[in-house]
Amino acid sequence: MKLFSKKIESNYGYLVAKEAPTSFVTEQLQKMIVNLEYANVDGQYKVVQFTSSMQSEGKTTLISNVAYLLATRGKKVLVVDLDLRRPKVNRIYSAINKDGLTDYLLGKIDKKTLIRKSEDNIDYIISGEKTSSIVQILESQKLKDLFEDLKHDYDYILLDTPPVIVVSDALLINRIADGVIFIIAHGQGKKSMVKEAISSLTRNNVPIIGLCMTQDKVTKGKKYGYTYKYYSND
Repeated sequence: MKLFSKKIESNYGYLVAKEAPTSFVTEQLQKMIVNLEYANVDGQYKVVQFTSSMQSEGKTTLISNVAYLLATRGKKVLVVDLDLRRPKVNRIYSAINKDGLTDYLLGKIDKKTLIRKSEDNIDYIISGEKTSSIVQILESQKLKDLFEDLKHDYDYILLDTPPVIVVSDALLINRIADGVIFIIAHGQGKKSMVKEAISSLTRNNVPIIGLCMTQDKVTKGKKYGYTYKYYSND
């Protein structure tokens, strides 16, 4: 089963963890959740950034499934779309991309309006109105204050963020994250780009919790899924 076929990628609302709970892919996702929980035994990783070196490596699909599985374990989860250039979280939950993060930071809506709840009991924040002042928004004190406030309300805040190599946004977001899950698409991520991206992230002294390989061909039966490993400097 190839999780990230073009058909599945275009249907962000499809959650394999929900629709196929006994599938091979869901089993691999469950293992990832267990590893994440072990890494976070002291609760030091509340704000977790999901990023990659390049586009289309499966960040949004992964984050939506991780959020669902954490919620089924009784965790209070918030998904935040911080990809202000190519937002997709609204597609996961079939929401119109208005009254989101940029609107809140501009004072157009309050926090109660900002946070929405999905049918699976997952809170989420969409990106909101498009803006050309992305760097200013990501560096704003109001954004930092928002996340400090949200940390008191959630077990996990999962950030869907842009790729590291393409734009600088991910590195700015990195400063408000407690840890990073770095995603590599099998057969797509070039070693040099992966190394460059990880090196850039570690300069901000934010721990890389683990590496997750997507679209990973793991058997002769052509099953595709996830491989998750703890990250080390080695």
